[in-house]
Amino acid sequence: MRKLFFAILGLIGAFATSAQDYTFSNHNIVPFSLNPSLVGNANAIRLGLNYRRQWPTLGNCYNTVRVSYDQNFYKRMCSLGAFYTHDNMANGDIRTNEFGLIYGHTMRISDGYFIRLGVQASLFYNQYGKDFEFGDQYDWGTGAILPHTSENMTENGSTSFLDFSAGGAFIIENCLTLGGSVYHIGEPENGIFESKDNILSRRFVGHANYVLDLESTNGLWGRREMSDKYLFINAAYQKQHNFELAYLGAGVMLSPIIGGVSIKSDMEAVNTISFLLGGTYKGLQAYYVYDLFTSSKKNGSWSHEISIIYIIQKHEKYPCPVVYW
Repeated sequence: MRKLFFAILGLIGAFATSAQDYTFSNHNIVPFSLNPSLVGNANAIRLGLNYRRQWPTLGNCYNTVRVSYDQNFYKRMCSLGAFYTHDNMANGDIRTNEFGLIYGHTMRISDGYFIRLGVQASLFYNQYGKDFEFGDQYDWGTGAILPHTSENMTENGSTSFLDFSAGGAFIIENCLTLGGSVYHIGEPENGIFESKDNILSRRFVGHANYVLDLESTNGLWGRREMSDKYLFINAAYQKQHNFELAYLGAGVMLSPIIGGVSIKSDMEAVNTISFLLGGTYKGLQAYYVYDLFTSSKKNGSWSHEISIIYIIQKHEKYPCPVVYW
């Protein structure tokens, strides 16, 4: 089962605010968190548990937990997934709960070439503590928190809303993935009171991944799985409101061990180096990621993530393409 899924180190730090998404550094280990069309890309039943703790030394840490399930249905060339994410920001001042369902479909263009499409529907339930700060208190020029807000805050306020996202990917089997997605298509209201400053802004994602099999001497065509030794290179760019995140990562799989390193930048002054170490045993996979904050700004510190994945494989006569993303 270790051949059916591998982790690619991608680096995106979570610069979280009330209008920005949580994210994982090892988002490629977190099933379909980068693009809804990647649901079911393990070609098996996949169960995931992911935990991230960010900036604990600042005394204002962020904790994110995600539980997920997805699987594909080979004969119908489609996939289904479900997840729950709890994001606890600023020691509980903002608590986000997201319940999501995803549907994906795979279309075969020709031998070895595929297109994957995916849609996602989410229900958000957000809770706010008494020390919550609204978006109009943030000075985008200096990063300072202003003392006054145009909204009347009540202790332990909450809000809920529906949200929709979509994405697609072009696949050269066991070789190349190019994809893009849009999250929060309708930009739903994300505040306790309606305001143009309280929307959950659209997040635009572009990503690419290249894999080089180190054992294959006859090419990749016609194969349904990779060997136990390969190199990978991946890149991604995300933009949400006036936040930008870009990264470039690389690593190697020497079964049962996988390791990698990547760099991330917000395109200005915040930079991070991330390290991945993981291992697999039959259907069980465990990964650890450490983020080293290297920016000259003193608005961050180290972060770490732990991921546990369990895959249940069912052998089918007509399998979908294995997509090593």
